[in-house]
Amino acid sequence: MIFMFAISAAIFAYEILSLVLPLRISGFWKVIFALVLLVASMKNYLFQKFGGGMFFAPDLPREVVLVGAVLYNFLIVALFLLIAKDLLLLVCKILGWKFPVNAASLIVCVLAALLTCYGTYEAIRVPDVETHEVALKNLPEEFDGFKFAMLVDLHASSLNRRDLFEAIVAKTNDLQADIVLIPGDFVDGLVSQRKQDLQPLENLRAKFGVLGTTGNHEYYSGCSDWLRELGSLGVKFIENQVETLSSGDAKLIIAGVPDQQGITFGFKAPDIEHTLENIPEDSCVILMDHRPTNAVQNSRAGVDLQISGHTHGGMIPILDMIVAQFNGGFVKGWYDVGDMKLYVSKGTSLWNGFPMRILDPAEITLFILRKI
Repeated sequence: MIFMFAISAAIFAYEILSLVLPLRISGFWKVIFALVLLVASMKNYLFQKFGGGMFFAPDLPREVVLVGAVLYNFLIVALFLLIAKDLLLLVCKILGWKFPVNAASLIVCVLAALLTCYGTYEAIRVPDVETHEVALKNLPEEFDGFKFAMLVDLHASSLNRRDLFEAIVAKTNDLQADIVLIPGDFVDGLVSQRKQDLQPLENLRAKFGVLGTTGNHEYYSGCSDWLRELGSLGVKFIENQVETLSSGDAKLIIAGVPDQQGITFGFKAPDIEHTLENIPEDSCVILMDHRPTNAVQNSRAGVDLQISGHTHGGMIPILDMIVAQFNGGFVKGWYDVGDMKLYVSKGTSLWNGFPMRILDPAEITLFILRKI
């Protein structure tokens, strides 16, 4: 937390120098603007202090969380715009050109405000359905046309409440998928706080039910309690396990591994080799792995299709390239990894720490399997 506070303090100082001071407004309004930026930069600290002590899951009224999110989103968007502005200023100085500092700062303010409003709205609205057909060479003919829905990164929190999940469940049920897969990050907060928000998951309907695996945020939120609670809502967790689906004599393997964060909390590590050791060699395997990081290892183990989340698609341009570097180079969409196909969802929602989406909309994902 101290490191994050130092980073926020540095961003605040930079924005005072690069954004507030150059503006041609009265000293009074500069002070007001500076105070707003100060509150924005301290958002995480304030939420932790007054929200029950959980950094990832402040237990505060939704309106307070939303206002804090908007302020913090503005701070981050303005940071990227200011870096671009100052690089342009440096180029102009080198070339001896005049640069309109006040006008540029004003443009940054307006553009950051507009992008913040748009990006925050995109982050909290009900996601659209994104449909993909995927051809798998080991897929049995009996499963040609098989449909499964993917929900990931739901992040139930003080910001993402019951009404959002009721709408997501209704949209998912309309797809009439054969199975629903949820590879992690269901929640931010304890069962006592978020139980009612995730209760709509019990209304998910699919022929083969609902399967899930843990994401890293389950471990921050009381994983054992959530495994029991989500199990009572009809989510069957497969952790280093497989579920075999049958159509006549044909089989389709759904595998799941837990998130690696569990190791820190005393839970089992992901073990794809052990998970798949007893299945027939020519089986078609679909793997739920919350992070895309282990895609190369999973491909070598014989997985045909891996579905992951965790990255939220990077959320905004430029930041997505940074996020990719922490996730094996994978951030959103389709990748070929050896003989395996990898799909990284942009997420069905996202956590309240930075609820911002610009050109990376949330999604409910529908896959239609095809035999090559």
